[in-house]
Amino acid sequence: MKRTALLLGAVLLGSLLAAPPALATTAPATSVTRVKATPADRTGECPTTVAFAATVAAKGKGTVRYRWVRGDGSKSAIRNFRVNGARKVVVRDRQTFDRDTTGWQAVEVLGRRGLSAKARFRVSCTGSPQRYDVVNPLPAQPDRPLVAAASVQASPSRHDGTCPATVTFTATIQVSRTPAKVGYRWIDSATGEGAVESMYFAGGGPRSRQITLPLSVGTSTAGWRSVRILNAGGHDSGRAPYDVTCRVTPGPEPTTTSTPTPTTSSTPTPTTSSTSTPKPTTTSEPPAQQPQAAITALTPGDYQGYCDEPIAYQATGRITLPAGPAVSVGYWWSLDGAEWQHQTVSFPAAGQARAQDVTAAWSFDQPKTGSHKLALTTRPASAQAAERTFALSCTTDPDPAKLAIPYVLTPVYRGDCTQPIGLRVDARITTDRDADVRYRVVVDGKPGPVRTQDAKPDRAQSIGDLFYISPKASGGGVIRLEVLNHNKPVKEKPYTVTCVPQDPSPGTVRISEFRPVHYFGDCAEAPYVTAFGAFRAAPDTEITWRWVIDGKPTESATYKTNSGGLLQVQAFHWHRDTKTSGVVRLEVLNHNKPSAEGTYPVTCE
Repeated sequence: MKRTALLLGAVLLGSLLAAPPALATTAPATSVTRVKATPADRTGECPTTVAFAATVAAKGKGTVRYRWVRGDGSKSAIRNFRVNGARKVVVRDRQTFDRDTTGWQAVEVLGRRGLSAKARFRVSCTGSPQRYDVVNPLPAQPDRPLVAAASVQASPSRHDGTCPATVTFTATIQVSRTPAKVGYRWIDSATGEGAVESMYFAGGGPRSRQITLPLSVGTSTAGWRSVRILNAGGHDSGRAPYDVTCRVTPGPEPTTTSTPTPTTSSTPTPTTSSTSTPKPTTTSEPPAQQPQAAITALTPGDYQGYCDEPIAYQATGRITLPAGPAVSVGYWWSLDGAEWQHQTVSFPAAGQARAQDVTAAWSFDQPKTGSHKLALTTRPASAQAAERTFALSCTTDPDPAKLAIPYVLTPVYRGDCTQPIGLRVDARITTDRDADVRYRVVVDGKPGPVRTQDAKPDRAQSIGDLFYISPKASGGGVIRLEVLNHNKPVKEKPYTVTCVPQDPSPGTVRISEFRPVHYFGDCAEAPYVTAFGAFRAAPDTEITWRWVIDGKPTESATYKTNSGGLLQVQAFHWHRDTKTSGVVRLEVLNHNKPSAEGTYPVTCE
């Protein structure tokens, strides 16, 4: 009987698409070593920050483009450095966590197959989270070095209905004293780091300010945004997650969004937010002050790599005006000549030059290789529209392997349905040669992030992923496991959910989750299955439990619930030699001794 890890993780769902033909490109030869997380294992107060570092060695001439890929499905912005000969560069990233987390980060060099070694880490939070927000303000410390803190909320955090929909992120930034200047940037789970911004706090004024960043969403998606403080001994915000499910998906391609962000000029200006408005007419144009437009940032810029997920782009533009009265300036973005979302941005009256930043985000639903042109135009027209060109180059597999999926394991869930549920699908993968397998999990039509797994012909290996659902009642759905490269095998199977009312009795242990797996496969070998469970009790409650598999009890184990009162467990994997369905039971041996029992189905195909 083979033992497996007991820890469970979380994942954010994304989206992806089919890869187009590759373009011929050249790039320096690279290798990535010394990938590490610091600290790799931390127990203490949260939020807490984990730093990541790796050494990228390059040889040749050209530009090395890379990004950090995270175990939760998110990625950093694409970064780059130049090389002419031989060069070693230490690349870095950091993430802030406000809850118990187990995960990893790795470096992906664009144009090179696979990821670097993974820097694994674990965060265990103790005590009450140290969050600074409107309810829990940052303490005033006028005679000590400046400290800044951020918090973010998404509204609505969940949308299920017609689209486009708008999710508004409200960030609160606080300082320990005034006057102060705080540098910060928005972090997006899909596009990575945004432009560097600055916020000013006047002497004797409030120590707290808020900014908003609306996001217009036209297709089903999920992710998060946060704020990173760049100076002042900063406390980064936690992540503000959002989940949008579109029942009607309108809109032309490419899907685009345009949102304003605070100014980064040296002159303080009020935070503004713009809303989509009809194209201005000549009867409503502002006074003839000559605006100037510039595109200050484009991420990822020139892209070289796999295109089997949407290539997400984000641009930042800056509109400046000379001193003068309050005025509104119309603007719009265009991509390859196609305009979208005419909007306005308001400038207050000022005795010196003024600036406002505006942002746009889009992805290619049908990836296009080659060169593209982005433009930012203002009304009344500036001297000329700001333009930026970028190129998209997609990589394919030159020597495809023959892959097969002998079986897949889907969840049979029974437990609480009062909050999002984390489930998992796993499958066996075989190959006739060494292969870099890229795959994704599609749950009820919503695709997850692309994962990468190295496969070898002489080794039994698994692929799979976590996903989250928010069921309102018992039922289920369909899971589709898609391999995106080589010969692209696919498995599509059902999963089931049974919602059980919570036990309101205080001071007891309850089984909040009981989850055997359903085996779908060729049964060429005895099905190899497992089961999962979770307990809820007061924090630091010591629980002793055991699994009973087809009437045979396993050894008992004892652990404590975490600071949130949760303990997640997994049974050993076991073989079902009869190749038929069986029964598994989870028993708590102390306290009020709850138990749960169910069938683990076996379907031979």
